[in-house]
Amino acid sequence: MTTQRTPNPRRMSGGLHKSPAGPSPFKKKVDVLKEAADRTPGMAGTLIKTFAPVIAGVVVISEFAAPYLIMLYYFGVACWQWADKHGGQPIKICVGLFMCFCGGAFPAVITAVEAYRQIGFEPTKRALKVLFDDFKKVQEAHKKDDQDDSNRDGKADVDSLTAGELVERKVLLFLRTSDPEQTSRAMSAITSGFLAVLASLKIKFAQAIVVGGAIGDVLRPPVRRAMEPFLKKALTEDYHKWIRPGLNYACKLVAVSIAWTLQRIISAFHSAVRGGQIAGDALVVMLKNAGILKHGPHDSFADEVVGYLLAFFGLATQIKHGFNLPFPANLLLVPVSFVEVGLRWCVHADL
Repeated sequence: MTTQRTPNPRRMSGGLHKSPAGPSPFKKKVDVLKEAADRTPGMAGTLIKTFAPVIAGVVVISEFAAPYLIMLYYFGVACWQWADKHGGQPIKICVGLFMCFCGGAFPAVITAVEAYRQIGFEPTKRALKVLFDDFKKVQEAHKKDDQDDSNRDGKADVDSLTAGELVERKVLLFLRTSDPEQTSRAMSAITSGFLAVLASLKIKFAQAIVVGGAIGDVLRPPVRRAMEPFLKKALTEDYHKWIRPGLNYACKLVAVSIAWTLQRIISAFHSAVRGGQIAGDALVVMLKNAGILKHGPHDSFADEVVGYLLAFFGLATQIKHGFNLPFPANLLLVPVSFVEVGLRWCVHADL
């Protein structure tokens, strides 16, 4: 198996540093976006021009972070290869521990992973690799183009272009470098997989949705009777039309929160037991392969004992912290938290 070389982020991050002559990368991107906005008709152009500084800031930060994210990707690949040499047991242990101690905080994420495992993750995995390879190819072409000096005047060609010319040059560069057919097929595969997972999530959490709706129906009448007279006195008549819809949405929000809390308790118990089983089984297999244990998971009760102990301590830890992540896990798992929020929003989007 060939060892993949980890890229050097200092060599790859060429978009953040300011050149001695010319505007900063941030100002240059703002000018490019405003030029693109002038060429974009309708509301889209207005929005691009309004949010040009925000978009430019995100792009500059992304250019700075991209090399390190790529480095992290290669580190993950190396860890995966090492785990694969041990039969994938280290990955199973990590997944099992995550489910034991964090399952109540990420019910939608864990359900989505289970759904991907059942429907098959290979098509999505291949599609993500295609997009990643295409991204690397476009990024390398972009950095090479930024350093190109065709007239040999000691100054990069892009530094002498106007914002409009730079937009045209970069768009044409992207069109030449990217492979639209592969990208389209990859996006179709990712979308199909996500829709299948979303359908599984909606089925899985249908009970929570029904419970949330029932709780909302129960809360609505007393809340209206208690709050409508007070709000009518506090607000002018022009805003009375918003009182009832506002109370309805408030009841709905509270009801959904209660339903998700109940679902989190159920999911925490399920994920703790399931995670303990996965981690206990994998740990016993590793210990047997290392010669520490004589019997495997199917020949003894060692995996059940380890699994139930991990499930007990994991569930107790989650209950202690109110099914929230303690510090510093809450900071380390911020990306997973964003995914969890996004999945919940998708599940409840049609409520």
